[in-house]
Amino acid sequence: MATIAWKEIYQTGIVALDDEHKQLVAQIDRLFQAVRDKQGDDVLQETFEMLKDYTEKHFQHEEKLMQEYGFPGLEEHRQIHQQLRDSVDDMISRNSSDPQQLAKELLAFLRVWLLEHIVNVDKKYGVFLESRAGRFIS
Repeated sequence: MATIAWKEIYQTGIVALDDEHKQLVAQIDRLFQAVRDKQGDDVLQETFEMLKDYTEKHFQHEEKLMQEYGFPGLEEHRQIHQQLRDSVDDMISRNSSDPQQLAKELLAFLRVWLLEHIVNVDKKYGVFLESRAGRFIS
């Protein structure tokens, strides 16, 4: 059975933030399995609720650390976070007559988020923060 699992490539180097990213990966896997089993609509609302909470708390956490340690890409990162929030809000606000299809779209969006944002964008702050404060900042 294929799954979406945490991989070393996703690590930013900041343990607390990686732990939060692992929660996202677990939810993506849950949605993946539901979509695969043609039951995506069963976990769609749960995933949206998790994402609303996650995008608030996790993004605030990242931005707080970036600000505290003077990360030079903070403003750009804030804009990217807002775009991700807006995308999630747009999907939530859709009144879909086909929840299974919306679950597939959400899964595709989350996979891109995982691969593009965490792997390519978050790694930049990870290297910076680790050099300034170590892996175990929180």
